[in-house]
Amino acid sequence: MTGHSTTTVVVTRAFSYVIDPTPAQISMLRSHVGGSRFAYNTLLALVKDNWDDNRAKKDAGIEVAKEDWIDTGHFGLLYLWSEHRDEAAPWWAENGSSTYNDATLRLAKAFTNFHKGRAKFPNFKRKGQGGSVRIMGPAVHLADSHHVRVARIGEIKTYESTRKLYRHLERGTGKIVAATLTERGGKWTISFTVEITQTIPAPRAPERIIGIDLGITTLYTGATPDGEHVLEVENPRHYVRAEKKLAHAQRITSRRQGPKKGVAPSNRWKKANGRVQQTHAGVANARKNLIHETTTMLAKNYDVIVIEDLNVAGMVKNRALAKHIEDAAWGEFARQLEYKTTWYGSTLVRVDRFYPSSKTCSQCRTVKATLSLDQRTYQCGACGLVLGRDLNAATNLARQGLPGTSSGTGRGGEVRPAQQNLVATAHPDEASTETPTFVGA
Repeated sequence: MTGHSTTTVVVTRAFSYVIDPTPAQISMLRSHVGGSRFAYNTLLALVKDNWDDNRAKKDAGIEVAKEDWIDTGHFGLLYLWSEHRDEAAPWWAENGSSTYNDATLRLAKAFTNFHKGRAKFPNFKRKGQGGSVRIMGPAVHLADSHHVRVARIGEIKTYESTRKLYRHLERGTGKIVAATLTERGGKWTISFTVEITQTIPAPRAPERIIGIDLGITTLYTGATPDGEHVLEVENPRHYVRAEKKLAHAQRITSRRQGPKKGVAPSNRWKKANGRVQQTHAGVANARKNLIHETTTMLAKNYDVIVIEDLNVAGMVKNRALAKHIEDAAWGEFARQLEYKTTWYGSTLVRVDRFYPSSKTCSQCRTVKATLSLDQRTYQCGACGLVLGRDLNAATNLARQGLPGTSSGTGRGGEVRPAQQNLVATAHPDEASTETPTFVGA
């Protein structure tokens, strides 16, 4: 491996900003969101009626030709909308073409997921507070570093500077593919999908290695292969801390006149529900900010980062811990490390979920038969080592990143190693999805 070689690639990145539309612009934005929802529901109703009629004919013994079924692909739905839009929505020209293209794209994707067995039959979208609409690249661009120009709506001010994206567009290293305008809790955001021409450095030599043990009491515990404790991030428990405030806001909302069939929600309900949504958004933003700060620091400062390939979907089936696991967002932490290590030339190693990192002594390598979650200190009966459970696990993980180990990535090694055959050395309860016990708790 040449330590200074680089590769130029085109990557897709997202840039999200809070915007400050005028009252007139808010009305137009909501028209676009509502137009997309209306087109989605209209097309879904047409497809559903067509399928019901064809099934009834087949049940009656009448042969149904293939062309009698409505095409649920993107272009098929676009043609269907152009045939019925004048009758179904005489006002359709008030919104841009991207509004209805967004509806057909979403519905086509929903039908694709249904046909492939990944989802149920699409549901109708309910009219409510908030929503989103996706606008294609030619219809949106940056007027300057503080204004976004959207077709049919005009220039919208952003709360923060967009200079990072603006510079990419100025020097030709960025191209806006699409932008999604979203209303949530009374606030509007715009999220750009951008193709960035980026220089990716070659993987660095594995000199600085860190193992990260993910937990609930301590969110991230980091150690080097020699056992040096180099990272400890306490779990801020964003959702748990906001539960009391959230419950209070939800109680107030429940006493207001909310949306019902044939009944519009009151203004007091809208304000109360807005406070609920703002609380949720605050929790999500605080959680995401901490993860971004930690993952960026790790990807920049360490050559090899070792984490466990945890089965988060299986862990949340444990009702006693599901809320805390979701609040910790381990999956998002791993997802961000996946692409950031590529950006900065570091390497991510995922250790098999059955590797007994918590039960293995980091000094003599003896594996305990059992280790309950309430035992926060690791005590080895063989060599007498007494060490924090998380630090012990992080040290064991770091050693899995050393060159020459079963999962280590030496120069030119793989980022994600193959599954290791460690079941024989791991206790069945270690990181198991069938039992409440999991690694790094």
